[in-house]
Amino acid sequence: MSLFLTVVSLIYGLIAAFTINNAWERFSKIRDAVAEETNSLVTMYIFAKQLSDKIAFKKLKETLSEYTQEVPTIERHEYWASEKTHKKFRTLIKIVSEIKLKNQKDIELFDEVGEELRDAAATRNAQLVLAQTRVPKLQWALNILLSAILIIGLVLVAIPNYILSIFIVSVMVAAVLMIFVVIYELDYMKMAEEEISNEPYRQVTRIIKSE
Repeated sequence: MSLFLTVVSLIYGLIAAFTINNAWERFSKIRDAVAEETNSLVTMYIFAKQLSDKIAFKKLKETLSEYTQEVPTIERHEYWASEKTHKKFRTLIKIVSEIKLKNQKDIELFDEVGEELRDAAATRNAQLVLAQTRVPKLQWALNILLSAILIIGLVLVAIPNYILSIFIVSVMVAAVLMIFVVIYELDYMKMAEEEISNEPYRQVTRIIKSE
């Protein structure tokens, strides 16, 4: 029985580590994409502010502010389905495409605005794809099955010291629950979401409103 439990615990450890690593990698990629998108939006705003078409800039400013205020209100795992937010971003693209260019400086600035908006769109699309990439149900099932076998096996193993037996089982249950919580929170983008996923958008909003 002890050899069986050793093998099960080894397999469980590898699968749990693999699951957490994949979930953390996805989480980190979304965090980096958020930073890249918001940086591009701020740069675009700075270039657009210097354009001669002040009417278009006013519309751009208002829409950008609405967009950056709305994104933080959406759960990351629901981002794909947020049509209202997607529409706001498409409106930004439409406003930029309709900017009236009056001189050579406007043409140069427009190129910069367009490039930054394209970068923002690309990193935003990356977020959408990553948000849809979840921990597979098979991995969840394997984690649950192996942890259950491990805990039941420990309960059935005859350990002379009853108190030690209770302690070992309790520690194992606590460790398994902690692993599940970490996987769940990474999968649903809950870990440090305020600092990582939302604050950059709020910072863009503050920059826009401060001017």
